[in-house]
Amino acid sequence: MGDVGMTHHVLGVAGSYPMLLALWLLPLAGAVICWAFGPQLRAMAGWLVSALVGASFVLAVLSWHDGTQSVAGASGANQPLFSWMPGFDFGLLLDPLSLLWTFIITGVGFLIVFYSIGYMQGDRAFARFFAYMSFFVFAMLTLVLSDNFIGLLVGWGLVGLASYFLIGFWFERPSAVAAARKAFVINVVGDVGVMFAIFVIVAHVHSIGFGDTFAATGTLSAAVVLTICIALFIGAAAKSAQVPLHTWLPDAMEGPTPVSALIHAATMVTAGVYLIARCAPLWNASHEAQLVVGTVGGLTALLGAILGTAQWDIKRILAYSTMSQIGYMIMGVGTGAYEAGIAQFFTHAFFKAQLFLGAGLVIHALSDEQDIRRMGGLWKKMPFAFWVMLTGVLSITGVPGFSGFFSKDEVIYGALQHGHPWLDAIGIVTAGITAYYMFRLLFVAFLGEYRGEAPVHTGGAGSWIMNVPVAILVVPSVAIGGALLFGGDASPWAHFFAPLFAAQAHLAAAQTPAPAISENLTSVIVVIVVAIGFAIAWQRYATATAQRNAVDRLRTEAERMPAVLTNLFYFDAAIDAIFVRPSQALGRFFGHVFDPRILDGAVREIVVTVGGLGTLVRSLQTGLLRAYALILVFGAACFIAYYAIAGAAH
Repeated sequence: MGDVGMTHHVLGVAGSYPMLLALWLLPLAGAVICWAFGPQLRAMAGWLVSALVGASFVLAVLSWHDGTQSVAGASGANQPLFSWMPGFDFGLLLDPLSLLWTFIITGVGFLIVFYSIGYMQGDRAFARFFAYMSFFVFAMLTLVLSDNFIGLLVGWGLVGLASYFLIGFWFERPSAVAAARKAFVINVVGDVGVMFAIFVIVAHVHSIGFGDTFAATGTLSAAVVLTICIALFIGAAAKSAQVPLHTWLPDAMEGPTPVSALIHAATMVTAGVYLIARCAPLWNASHEAQLVVGTVGGLTALLGAILGTAQWDIKRILAYSTMSQIGYMIMGVGTGAYEAGIAQFFTHAFFKAQLFLGAGLVIHALSDEQDIRRMGGLWKKMPFAFWVMLTGVLSITGVPGFSGFFSKDEVIYGALQHGHPWLDAIGIVTAGITAYYMFRLLFVAFLGEYRGEAPVHTGGAGSWIMNVPVAILVVPSVAIGGALLFGGDASPWAHFFAPLFAAQAHLAAAQTPAPAISENLTSVIVVIVVAIGFAIAWQRYATATAQRNAVDRLRTEAERMPAVLTNLFYFDAAIDAIFVRPSQALGRFFGHVFDPRILDGAVREIVVTVGGLGTLVRSLQTGLLRAYALILVFGAACFIAYYAIAGAAH
């Protein structure tokens, strides 16, 4: 079945790994301390959480050997926690896949939390914010380190809860409350999908362990495997903002900018990618499931890029770019190009965190202004932010030499290599659109003359706290893709994941015809398309003609935007019409009609009836002996009459 390698590695090497337990629990300790002693900690809450998340990262680095060791065909470290009943064993798993996610969650998470100390300075709920951030990191670690489906589901739900807290952090804003509620509800839809998949797995495998499930994949019918995969993908689509469950992602920008960086860059939205990669043996056993996932991923990548061209809010532009980039990842792991999809996750974590934090520098300096039409000329006023955004844009668009080029190229060619030329074409077109709207953001916000009204505040006592993490992120955003991915099958990346996906790669190579064009030619085509997108953006927004009367030009462009784009392809309207309004109407019927008039009405009628009968019986209790004698005589007469009539009838 091609899942042998994956089956062995998830079993792990059992033993005692105290560092694994510590790196998992340290963020939880930070959350509990900040919740319990927030008023006393005050500004120290940020430093405490930064230290604990940073310590988790250090422990993850020190656990490198445990996570990559191989003994008797097994790869990784498995820390048992407790056993409930046969087949229901709970523990932690550190293998190359979970190790990579742990590095990003704790490493990039540490930089974002540290950045937040400066960004959230002066907020009246400072300690509460860091309690939420630390809890979020713990929830993500629970999700990726669990060695079974129930543990994964617990982490899955906790991540949704933590995101609800963070998106709605400024709960005095109705828009933030609505966005948090929307994200939570859509994520719960995904939770139901994952729960249903677990029910099916337990019914057929009688175990919740990854190893037991993947080992039994060959004994399951095609219909059962497809059912499990589709149910799991519902959860992945909700968490990773895939069409049509993507509408929560742009609205989540209502949270503080560091929240956007943590949720949309490094952690939450990539949980679906992790789930599919973790369950690779299940997807390898169902070509139909792979086709569904790959197609949805490709469409999401294209749709997110198109919607990014219609946005003017700097954070919403980045949100739709996240949606598009996650689409690339899902397309990669869905088509069987697991290493490529994971590589896109890895590089994206750095350059997208860099872009969000760079946007945070701009927003912070402009007194919370987010509309790029009210920016302009910022490269002179904020040169550091300009270079941060420029390198991030060059990476996300896939300019040769930058990290995004290597990972995106792997995903696009991987789709072709695995027999999906239409997804390869979608990936190429999406790359061109991405170049257009990302350079559009850069040109409108940083070139020309300043068009805003708010004064630009640069520097400040805490500015270095925000600048240092962003500067650190620039390095991997620029260089890490080439360092790890260059060399194809001989690259360090391929060697790192060889124990996980080697069997799948050989199986795919044996079953799929060789692509008609080479990877180098695909790369050249992608670069040409990216150059075209850049050229269009330059012509429209960066030339002297474009900069002349820029305010009027941008206002006219916004007014002439097609309705289908300004209404976001009507996804929100469709969901509202199909699900929200009928649910509200049903709720109103039960709340205003069924409950008060039928249920409560029935109870009231019973009360009235019983009360009436009680009144009737009470009226007969007069206390007069002659009345009771009369009743007895009348009753006896009724009995005699009844039997007399019955006897006559016979």
